[in-house]
Amino acid sequence: MTSIQQKGISSERISQSTSVNVDDLECSICRDLLWKPVACQKCETPFCSTCMNRWLANRTITCPTCCDTYIERKCPPFVTKVLSHLQIICFYQANGCQEILPYEALDKHEIECGYQFAKCPGCQLEMLKKDFLNHKKSCELVPMTCKDCKLMYKRNEATTKHTEKICLRKQLKRLKHEYKESKGAIQKLNIELREIRHLYSSIKPTVITFEDLPSAAKNLLHMPNVYKGFRWTKISYMHELLAIKKYSKSGYVSSFLPGDSLHVGFFGETATISIEPPNETFSLISIMACAAWNDDLELTITAYRKSTEVNQHSVILLFGRPQRIMLQWKNIDKVVFKPSGGTAHPGCDEGPGAHVSLTQLTIDDLSLSSSDFLTFD
Repeated sequence: MTSIQQKGISSERISQSTSVNVDDLECSICRDLLWKPVACQKCETPFCSTCMNRWLANRTITCPTCCDTYIERKCPPFVTKVLSHLQIICFYQANGCQEILPYEALDKHEIECGYQFAKCPGCQLEMLKKDFLNHKKSCELVPMTCKDCKLMYKRNEATTKHTEKICLRKQLKRLKHEYKESKGAIQKLNIELREIRHLYSSIKPTVITFEDLPSAAKNLLHMPNVYKGFRWTKISYMHELLAIKKYSKSGYVSSFLPGDSLHVGFFGETATISIEPPNETFSLISIMACAAWNDDLELTITAYRKSTEVNQHSVILLFGRPQRIMLQWKNIDKVVFKPSGGTAHPGCDEGPGAHVSLTQLTIDDLSLSSSDFLTFD
């Protein structure tokens, strides 16, 4: 609300340089200069439009001067014309504003005038509007709202109440809520979740240990087509009890890590892991693997992006002793494992040969299907 709407225009604010006679330009209600006047249809007495609205708000229908019933009409044109020639001093002259403006330009100027007082929403300090923006940029108590997670906090609380982890958790919580509220927005939500997963993965990589697969204590089972958000090809898995019972002489028995999963993955020919859907990427940080039957088994690991080879690494695996193979491959969409060579470990002459026991994979992936990232009820 401008000062005009609150106080009207005192005749003292009319510039001395004007040659207009203002004696007949007084509002009969507030006794100040008419502002955006209207008139009574019967007696043609002009009033400030704001004053008249307040008068009628008191549930009266009479004219403020003499008429029994007030019916509004436009102010007589000659009054409007005389007012338009007036030059008015800004209400905020006492604060330093030196503007003298035409009558019609006064309202807009007062709304924007930099010499009116404004209060900082943080420290509550009052200052001129023209100084407010610079103050707000540096005030430590100014409330902030994160455009990503919508969390509100004060600027000096940014390092305690709005850390990267807090922001990401808030975003995840908000996105889960949006997903439940509107399944029709699933496509858009998936995109946002993949973007957040890309940020979140740098904080908490996914360690795949096969602990949540259906039990394979009685038979060897194929890895599900889609598991943890990835497609697994030519890879199977078994339970520790099955390894002890059926393959007691193999390296499988000693490949189970103490305190880790009771399952291990394995493959004996070229096997692959790829992201679902195929136009996304993931990062393969490391794997833990060992040879199941042979000594000096060679494992060649090749990474692809859009069908183009981007990385390759070969390693000699130990029999029954898992070793961590550091890779740190980023932005790939498929990994191919190819075992070859080696000689039968003593006591394993009848073993199937170049089989690899896969104990762990550490991955930063962008897939929605990974169960350790988001679970929707």
